[in-house]
Amino acid sequence: MVVFVGRCGTCWTLSLGFGQNVSLLVLLLYLLQLCCPLIAWPYASGSQEDKCPGPGWNAMCRSCCEYERIVCQCPSQRDKVGYAVPCCRNDVHQCDPCIIHQGCSVFDNCKRCNNGTWEARDDFYISGSYCRECRQGWSGGNCLTCGGVVRRAQGHVVLESYPVNSRCDWTLHVSSGLTMELRFTMLSLESDHSCRYDYVEVRDGDNQNSPVIGRYCGDNIPAPVRSSGDSLHIRFVSDGYNNYDGFSATFREISACSSDPCMNGGICSLDPVKEFQCSCRGGFSGSRCELNPPGCLSPQKPAHGDFFLQYDDDDDDNRDFATSVQYLCYKPYKLSGAPRRTCLPSGTWSGTAPTCIRDPGPVKRSCPPLPQLQHGSSQLLDPDGEKMRVEYFCTHPYVLSGSSERRCRPDGSWSGAQPRCIRACREPKVSKLVRQKVMKPQPPSRKSPLHRLYSSSSLLTSSTGAEGDGGAPAVVTDVPAGFHLLYTSIEYQCSSPLYQYFGSTRRTCLKTGKWSGRHVSCSPVCGKLSSKPQNRSETRWPWHAAVYHHLPAPAGDLSGRTKRRGDTFSAVEEGDAEEPGVDEQVWQLVCSGALVSQVGVVVPAHCVTEPGQTVPLSTAQLRVVLGKHHLRDGRRIQHLQVSEVLVHPNYDPDVFDSDLAVLKLLDKAKISEFISPVCLPRMQGGEVTAQQAFITGWSAPHQHHGPTAEPGSRVAQTGVVELADVAHCERQYSQQGIPVSISDNMLCGRQHPTSPSTVCPSRTGGVVLVPAGTRASSGASVPAPVQSETVEDGESDPVWELLGLVSFGYDLQKCNPGLYTVYTRVTNFKNWIEKNIK
Repeated sequence: MVVFVGRCGTCWTLSLGFGQNVSLLVLLLYLLQLCCPLIAWPYASGSQEDKCPGPGWNAMCRSCCEYERIVCQCPSQRDKVGYAVPCCRNDVHQCDPCIIHQGCSVFDNCKRCNNGTWEARDDFYISGSYCRECRQGWSGGNCLTCGGVVRRAQGHVVLESYPVNSRCDWTLHVSSGLTMELRFTMLSLESDHSCRYDYVEVRDGDNQNSPVIGRYCGDNIPAPVRSSGDSLHIRFVSDGYNNYDGFSATFREISACSSDPCMNGGICSLDPVKEFQCSCRGGFSGSRCELNPPGCLSPQKPAHGDFFLQYDDDDDDNRDFATSVQYLCYKPYKLSGAPRRTCLPSGTWSGTAPTCIRDPGPVKRSCPPLPQLQHGSSQLLDPDGEKMRVEYFCTHPYVLSGSSERRCRPDGSWSGAQPRCIRACREPKVSKLVRQKVMKPQPPSRKSPLHRLYSSSSLLTSSTGAEGDGGAPAVVTDVPAGFHLLYTSIEYQCSSPLYQYFGSTRRTCLKTGKWSGRHVSCSPVCGKLSSKPQNRSETRWPWHAAVYHHLPAPAGDLSGRTKRRGDTFSAVEEGDAEEPGVDEQVWQLVCSGALVSQVGVVVPAHCVTEPGQTVPLSTAQLRVVLGKHHLRDGRRIQHLQVSEVLVHPNYDPDVFDSDLAVLKLLDKAKISEFISPVCLPRMQGGEVTAQQAFITGWSAPHQHHGPTAEPGSRVAQTGVVELADVAHCERQYSQQGIPVSISDNMLCGRQHPTSPSTVCPSRTGGVVLVPAGTRASSGASVPAPVQSETVEDGESDPVWELLGLVSFGYDLQKCNPGLYTVYTRVTNFKNWIEKNIK
């Protein structure tokens, strides 16, 4: 006896004789090697390794951004299916993870998603719980499991919608010894005359090898199906091309009572051996309640008709017995014979029973055969019935021009005109921000060298308009909605100058059924001012963001100041608190930030973390306000909630090194004249050679207003700072008794003597800006200083880049312009910012 125990927990026992062949032992060892890895790693999934769009994301957790082009890749098959614009908005403005590129088969049957966002912390794809509710007929975490075994006296089978390449099997069982009836209530599958592509197949038995009763497709409801035994096998198959609404069917077991054997209103019931018994009404008797002495037995129903009995109410003795019977027929059948018979004293009915014959109606001629559809196929439906018709289908890349159906008329002619299959392309999907103009089809006019060589020769003849053979396509006006004819061109442009264009400006429908060029999208223009101020101090920077903290309820005199930035203080003046949202809570403006994308705001890390720590504040404690120039400005502003706080991993709260964080917004910022993003530096790192820069921040109250001035009248001020070597900052701070450590991630600067306004960055925070090209990489020439006063009429409108963020300073009260302030050098963090604002 030899015993083997594998890692999968299965124990194998083998008894071998002395001369027995040992090849069986080798086979068992090989089977153990196969089974154990499959059980040891139940959660292995290649989809977790998807790199879309970054290493911290998987294919099912990308950001919802309708202005960025994303390469779509199906998570399960890993097939690249082209480009997609993930405009995933639903009615409540949440991202809908059910909507993936149409080439993917995941989530097609998901009715309610497991999560409503595309955030990095989502784990529904990795854990395998994709959906909370599936469409009818589907199950499993990804709603891709269908079929099963059903044991009931009656029930239904439903498959609501279906993806391509599906295969489902159901086995239906009723009570032993009985049969069942299956009725289709809905059928919507791809149509084919032999049902080769998508079909439902019913077999008389409990497995795939049982005899085939029928294979069904299209949308015509088949006749009811009956089994010969107590089981039916249903198989659904779809190919990889089209998908439709699916199908639904009901089934019930057929017993001896199913055919209503009891006559004269008797009630049928089953006995223990599945035979029936009839409970008869008063005056009737017999195994089927057929005896009605002294009256007549109930007559037999005519085929395709019925009857009703009439009683004599005046005769008290025979009131319960029928005296006559009236016959009727269902349409389109007519009654042949006497419609009424009477009960004779002998207990028989007078005359002979009438029959129901089909009404021939007007003489109908047969319609002639129709021509074959080029580049397509046709299917003849109901050839022997009254509604004979032909349906037409086209093969890709052709679409049907004209009616998809022709009917045979009673006069022997076909309705409508013969349709045609023409080349066409489905219109590309673009964002609402893209404006498109459809041009009329124009055949290509390019000439090869041979055209020029034979242009004067009589051998070159003109084309006569045969489509697909070099000639211009025939003029066709009837084309399905959403399709365009061959050589149709579409011109694109952004609907607003606030957005920049990406992709091809013109795309043309090609013979392959695809469009030339690249996908079209529009993204917000960065670093551009919509209005040109007369003086830089009056500039309304559209990317200047106000960051608010939620304040606790006032308690005594403790609401006057709040210590925030480690060794520095942020002045909290009485009356500065306001309501940045619609809720009745107290919020305090604490910091300035810069909008760098529609969902990302860059701020100093010390503004959004616990004092002296790297732990970020909760998103409920933060609020971002955009478009605010005046502190009490209620015009054109947006109040946005924060969905995630990302602090740079190297942030040091003791020395303020890498003092940078990104606030992810819950909703996208709406781009307007007053709200747009600033450009990030063009390259990562490099030496900052700018001598001057602009700074914008909130002015100090006592600097520009009287002591009794209302704080709400303050506006965002713009000043000019001169950048200096970090050694100057270290020397000045040391003279004040404040030792500091300046790293390569910091910039040093103070107010320029020609600055039009005084901005106290160490008190109010701020962002530092330079025109694009002012910051040069190491070894490049130093550009001219930025302008600080008025803006000349002939001056070109520059593109602005974010150079730094106010990190720390000292002497908060006096606002001495000669004191240096330390800024976070944004150029060193360009790659990290771009990675976390998608």
